[in-house]
Amino acid sequence: MEDVVHLFCKCQVASTILSNPPFNLHDTILPSLNFKEWMLERAVTLSPDSFARLMMMIWAMWKNRNNMLWSGIQQTAQDMLLSSFSWLDEFQKAQGGVKKPQVLLRPKWKPDEHGALKLNVDAAFLSSTTKGGVGGVLRDASGRFVAAFASPVGHAASPKQCELMAIRAGLDLLVSLQVQQVVVESDSTMAIAEALCSDYTLLANGGLIDDIRCAMQKIPSIRLEYQPRSSNMVAHRLAGIGFETGNSCVWLGLAPACIRDVLNHDYQYLH
Repeated sequence: MEDVVHLFCKCQVASTILSNPPFNLHDTILPSLNFKEWMLERAVTLSPDSFARLMMMIWAMWKNRNNMLWSGIQQTAQDMLLSSFSWLDEFQKAQGGVKKPQVLLRPKWKPDEHGALKLNVDAAFLSSTTKGGVGGVLRDASGRFVAAFASPVGHAASPKQCELMAIRAGLDLLVSLQVQQVVVESDSTMAIAEALCSDYTLLANGGLIDDIRCAMQKIPSIRLEYQPRSSNMVAHRLAGIGFETGNSCVWLGLAPACIRDVLNHDYQYLH
């Protein structure tokens, strides 16, 4: 598995292929965090046909890498696309019959298995105005509402910066509530990668990341993890509320009416 991640992160051919049609993954970083999580997100965001082609390209890039190592033979990105897609088309034709519709199981929110509180955060961003919004929801190990927040962001340079602001705002709430054990989840792999980067001082968001690190040090037990959008819907709603209303709100103990439907949607899958 580590070899596959290394192949993706270091291979210019992989970047070229995945950032162009039919994948168009230019807004998604290569799997530098966790290859299994990255593949799971692709499975729920790509169409069944595109995901099948992605699997073929992973196999083609792995084969190309081995051919280069052992035989000194290397294909171009274009050659790999044509050969692997042609092979897939021939295979699908050979199977015959009508394709059965595939039911994709999207990951749902679930509480921490070790009993910690869980904070989900998200951000909304409009590049044309550099305006954004952040939001987050805190729930206990039974899935019950504890607290939430929604705030506008007057200026942000990028979606990633806005996602980092959401993480920082969530941590500020946790510190104010004196939370001792918590898991913080975001659906931005790029923001998490920067927040957990060992050498962040020279990054464009270095000051913001330093604020995040300082806040994390005030919480005895904390983990920052990735979760796909499908299990981060309450925070997504709150970020939109912060973006639209332009007001900062914090709710404690009783969930606001604006998110009760998505909270109940998550809760019903736990029982």
